[in-house]
Amino acid sequence: MNILTYLKKNQALVDTALKDCLPSPSTRPIILHEAMHYCVLNGGKRIRPSLCIASAEVFGQETKQALAPAIATELFHCSTLVHDDLPCMDDDDLRRGLPTCHIKFGEANAVLTGDALMIHAFQILAETGNSSLSLELTKAAGSLGVIAGQIEDLAAEGHEPNAALIEFIHINKTAILIRAAVRMGAMVGGANDAELKQLTVFGEKIGLAFQIEDDILDETSTDQILGKPTGSDSKQNKLTYPAVHGMVAAEAKVKQLTQEAIEALDTLSGNIEPLQSLAKYLMNRKF
Repeated sequence: MNILTYLKKNQALVDTALKDCLPSPSTRPIILHEAMHYCVLNGGKRIRPSLCIASAEVFGQETKQALAPAIATELFHCSTLVHDDLPCMDDDDLRRGLPTCHIKFGEANAVLTGDALMIHAFQILAETGNSSLSLELTKAAGSLGVIAGQIEDLAAEGHEPNAALIEFIHINKTAILIRAAVRMGAMVGGANDAELKQLTVFGEKIGLAFQIEDDILDETSTDQILGKPTGSDSKQNKLTYPAVHGMVAAEAKVKQLTQEAIEALDTLSGNIEPLQSLAKYLMNRKF
């Protein structure tokens, strides 16, 4: 399959759904709703929604059936980007090639925009009436998930290389949300326990590979290609996979995890081609 065509199709559907689900930017408070639109509809690749959709497609579900968890995952992801960019965290002024939320709308408004996007993500899931979807994202997002990873990431700045710590950070800050996107797609699709277990393995491994590749690109790419500042990890003495294990080992780990993720799909009888292609695409991405 042509993975770029597949991604563009999903991106268009997800972008439309995201725009439709957000309050109008003309609704009071206008600055908040303008900021929400700005931070969500700014050219994101929509990788997490595409993984959610592709997971549902394994079981023959149409794309529209997976749109609610797909856009909820993206809304939550966007909320974390707004917060990550704040001066008290990573202090970045560029995201997806545009000024970050706090640069354009002010720091206080950025904090509230991130909060509003996070809450809206759970509203979208609550409106489905499927409490298992809300529970899945809640577990991935909270103090034992994404927030845990962010806390440990901030605390690890300037620390000596620590293999166990970097794995904890990467699994919780990034992989756990990607895993949740894959799992929610499978849940919408009607996966049984054995199928959900295999897709859980796929999601976690591809999520960990994704973050390691992000670490690599931060050192090897450019601001123009990535759409955000490169080299910021080293400037802030961030604990990264290349810093702990070296660049050669990091690149090898991405390939190993990707292969293991693809192998986890082997026992599934449905249409696994989109997930396979996405895994390979993410391994070879340049931004």
